[in-house]
Amino acid sequence: MIKREGAISGNTHASLEREIGEALRSAVVEGEFAPGTRLIELDLAARFNVSQGTIRAALKDLQAQGLIEYRPRRGNFVITVEKADIYEISMLRDSLEALGARLAAKRINDDGRKALQKLLQAMQAAADAGNRKKLVELDFEFHRTVIDISGHRRLMDIYNKLEGQTRMFLQLTDQFYHDPREIPGLHEPLIAAIVSGDADTAFQLAIRHADADAEELVASMSQADR
Repeated sequence: MIKREGAISGNTHASLEREIGEALRSAVVEGEFAPGTRLIELDLAARFNVSQGTIRAALKDLQAQGLIEYRPRRGNFVITVEKADIYEISMLRDSLEALGARLAAKRINDDGRKALQKLLQAMQAAADAGNRKKLVELDFEFHRTVIDISGHRRLMDIYNKLEGQTRMFLQLTDQFYHDPREIPGLHEPLIAAIVSGDADTAFQLAIRHADADAEELVASMSQADR
């Protein structure tokens, strides 16, 4: 339950909108709101114990992230992910993350190396504990950290706009990793290339990072359609 709104400052209200936005994003990404579900402001306001204005602001943020779509005179709906969407998200992810990996390898310093090694250790711990939800979060955080290390501000801006869809992609493809320890294992060569400053290898590893997952996800969708 989110704390009820009252006489609050502008900064506090903005913080509350972010909190609601994150809660709604998690519900969409984790499948609590199924694709095609209509999101009704009044119901959501009652659920989170906040005003409809706060919900409206959060929904606009999810629209910007591409997780929901507004249909005139009908309202807001959770997006339906089709095969073409999977390919487009995968292609964008690979392109942005590969550029980030190349630039990060060129700019890497001791702080960057420590940050990536710390994330890898956290991923390994989550995998050993079987905490798949934490592992998905760390997977996204790893790639965002790489782009942060790259120092390319506009690249980060674009990647942040893809955050919701990237998280949804990771959630959908998690099913293909029967042993969660595969996930940190897949990231180790990429981390090694970045921390050693090998920009070309980092780029080549990252550019193919999501391809296999996308193909497997589309194949599973095709089987479900039969």
